[in-house]
Amino acid sequence: MFKKWKKVILAGAISLSLVGTGYIGHDLISTPNVSAESASAISPGHLKNAATSQLDEIIDRGYIRVGMTGDYKPFTYLNPKTNEYEGYDVDAAKELGKDLGVKVRLVSTTWPDMMKDLHADKFDIAVGGVTRNTARQKTAYVSQGYITFGKAPLVRAEDKDKYLTIEDINKPAVRIGVNPGGTNEVFVRQHLSNANVTVVQNNLDIPHLVADGTYDVMITDTVEAMTYAKADQRLYAALTDDPFTKNEKGYMIPRGDFIYASYLEMWMDEMKLQGKFDALYKKWIE
Repeated sequence: MFKKWKKVILAGAISLSLVGTGYIGHDLISTPNVSAESASAISPGHLKNAATSQLDEIIDRGYIRVGMTGDYKPFTYLNPKTNEYEGYDVDAAKELGKDLGVKVRLVSTTWPDMMKDLHADKFDIAVGGVTRNTARQKTAYVSQGYITFGKAPLVRAEDKDKYLTIEDINKPAVRIGVNPGGTNEVFVRQHLSNANVTVVQNNLDIPHLVADGTYDVMITDTVEAMTYAKADQRLYAALTDDPFTKNEKGYMIPRGDFIYASYLEMWMDEMKLQGKFDALYKKWIE
C-alpha cells in the first residue's frame, strides 16, 4: 500500500514541476485555445459573413434582374399585343421586388440557355415554371417548392380516353410535340423514345398544333395543360389528378450564397403564410 501512495505522490510532484516550468501550460493548455481560434477563423459562418452577398448587391443597385422564358403559361407569358410579360411568376417577381424595396427588370432567356445565363450573371434569379430537381441543384440553388404538379398529356378532346398511359403514347404512330431544353423534353426522351417526337422551338405553338391535328400529344405540366384546355375547348388535359410524375416548381439562384438563399426562403415562407401564393393561384390557375 505504501508503495502505491509513493507512486501517486511522485507523479503529482512531477506534474507540478512541469506546470512550474511552463511545459504543460504551453503544450496542454495553450494549444487547445490556439486550435479553437483557428477553427473559428475558418468556419463556414465566418467566411460567409466576410463575403459580399448578391442580396446586398441587388439592394445597392436598386433593382433585381429576373430571368424568364415568356413562353410558359400561366407562369410567364410575353404578350405580343402589349409586349409585356404577364403571369403567376411575373406577379410573384413584383412582390419580391416590393419586399426588397427595389425595381424589377425582366430578362429574356430560353430553357436551353437558362442555366448558362444564370452562371453568366445575366440575371439574379430564374422564375417562370422552373421545376425543382437534383440535376439543377448540382450547379445552382433551387428554392423550396411553391406549387405541386406532374407531367401529363395535353391531347385533343376527342382523344381524351386514348392516351392515358405511357404505353398508349410510346408508339411510333403517336406524334409528340415538345419544347427544347427543359424537363418536358427530358421526360419525353426518357420515357417515350418509341414515339414520333418533334422538338418545337416555341412552346406557345404546341397546344395549337395539337388542336389542329399536327401532333397528337403535348407532354407538359398539369398546370399548363389545364390552362390551355380551359382556353381551347378542342383540347383536353388528361391525368391531371394522377400525372406521370410528381414535382414542384421553385425559383433558381446562383449557389453558394447563404445570405441570399436564406432571404429567398424566408420571403417564400411569408408569401405562403400571408396567402399571397394562394391569391396568385386563384388569379392565374383556377
